[in-house]
Amino acid sequence: MPIITRFFKDKRFRVIILLFLRFIVQLWWITKKKRFLSEEKYQKEAKALYRKQASAFAETAGELGGLLIKLGQFFSSRVDVLPEEYTSELAKLQDAVKPVGTPEIIQRIEEEYRCAIAEVYTNFSQEPVASASLGQVHTAEIKGHKKVAVKILRPGIEEIIQTDFNALRFMVTFAKRYPKIRAAVDLELIYREFVATTLDELDYIKEGRHADIFRANFSGNSKISVPEVYWEYTTQHVLTMEYVSGYKVNDYAALEKAGLDRSEIADTLISAYVQQLLNDAFFHADPHPGNLLVKEDGTLVFIDFGMVGRIEEDMREKLIAFIIALFQKDTDQMVAVFEKLGFLRPHAEKQTLAKGLKLLLANVFADPSLNKVNSDEFLLELREFMYSQPFQIPAQTLFLGKSLLTVTGICGGLNPQLDLIKTLRPYAEELLLGQGAGNAPKRLIFDQAKKTFTEVISLPGKLNRFITGLELGEIKVYPAKSFELNLLQNQRAQTNQIVRAIFSSGFLISGAILLEGPYFKAGLILVFLSALAFLTVIKGNSYSSASPRMGRRSRAMGQAPGFRKPRFHP
Repeated sequence: MPIITRFFKDKRFRVIILLFLRFIVQLWWITKKKRFLSEEKYQKEAKALYRKQASAFAETAGELGGLLIKLGQFFSSRVDVLPEEYTSELAKLQDAVKPVGTPEIIQRIEEEYRCAIAEVYTNFSQEPVASASLGQVHTAEIKGHKKVAVKILRPGIEEIIQTDFNALRFMVTFAKRYPKIRAAVDLELIYREFVATTLDELDYIKEGRHADIFRANFSGNSKISVPEVYWEYTTQHVLTMEYVSGYKVNDYAALEKAGLDRSEIADTLISAYVQQLLNDAFFHADPHPGNLLVKEDGTLVFIDFGMVGRIEEDMREKLIAFIIALFQKDTDQMVAVFEKLGFLRPHAEKQTLAKGLKLLLANVFADPSLNKVNSDEFLLELREFMYSQPFQIPAQTLFLGKSLLTVTGICGGLNPQLDLIKTLRPYAEELLLGQGAGNAPKRLIFDQAKKTFTEVISLPGKLNRFITGLELGEIKVYPAKSFELNLLQNQRAQTNQIVRAIFSSGFLISGAILLEGPYFKAGLILVFLSALAFLTVIKGNSYSSASPRMGRRSRAMGQAPGFRKPRFHP
């Protein structure tokens, strides 16, 4: 169906398109207004607009449901694409919508099995135990009186999703026409990844297979559990699994009342993700507290395998290289891995980024417990660092990064005194020794050693060429931007002082002449103005004489004179 025809015939399509077009017009208008506003005023208005747009999107998503809720959650983690005003507002968007009526759910089940629901389930609950944008869960019993959780895809959700895909496809095509947007983010990759993930979530056969793989991977670990899938009661649109009762992993009061060790649960969750990422190369990509339960005996239960991630061998080697560089605090190597993984935008300033990472690591290693890492201040600074630096999160690693951040937050809540660095160090040492992940670490370490040896051997020649280049004028040394900034500020200050001195002298001479004639009062005023101008010159000189001392004090504190350097911005 052509776009114009769909626009007038499909109300849902029209509402989504008009919403995004309104956003585009608002952003265009505030950009045009920028030339008439001070920088402070512009930033204030822009942030207010971002917050207003995110709120409008969340409200519309709540009303329409379907893919918009998933889209809001997806972009709430894209701190590399959207400013904090968007992401913080979208993070409030909950994956819980008004449930579908039970009669419609029963009709869907009966259409799937082509028989009455009583022939499949008994004691089917009239109220859902969970309701989300794509499906909802009811409890029931099957043969043998086993209690099960029945997950049913919402009736008509496929048509709704297709409409949403069409609207997003139109907006992506439209946005790609603008060079600034095209340079900042690969919308096509993000769109394809989002579509693929959503389509997987619409297929409960795939979700059941994911659960079976995960259960097999942890079959030897008594601390990890996955509900059993009852395949004879499962179709593409209905998933029947073992019903598991337990406490939510963030229900701290209930965990303590049950006598469960929260720090042990945190350790179990960390070790589970280390295994998933470095050994299994297959991980649960949606580990929010609703999908992690704790049984009475302390067993950690993973549920809902609609979103999973796979790690290719090449990416796993790069992740291992990153972990080794992290524990060696080798920020140059970390930046190199970022580039290989596709985290850096074209023309990124790698040296600036490496300096920013050094500051970030200084905070993490100085306070290895998660008290600070989970603080609002730290997370805000990390968000600002990601948004201000030339970062982009590749579509293929988005869910990995989101999962790790979520797990880190959960573990910090379970055990505020958790020493993350100490907990992860044994795994890092195992990698350094070349164990646990094949020969990849050995090869990486060998390559790093070879690189270092080559650089050491070539160092005398490089130094000689550098000195020769300086002598011949082939190499030019440019001052740092902070030095240039301070130099310009000093020049402006000196120029202002000269102008004030000229005005002071001019007022004084003119006033002295007028005092001798009939314009005594005017002469007196000019002499007075001369005195005021002279006082500003004296004040300026005293400030300038104090500046070197301020500069020395700033340098002693590790800052450039004249401004306070943000923690993550070198």
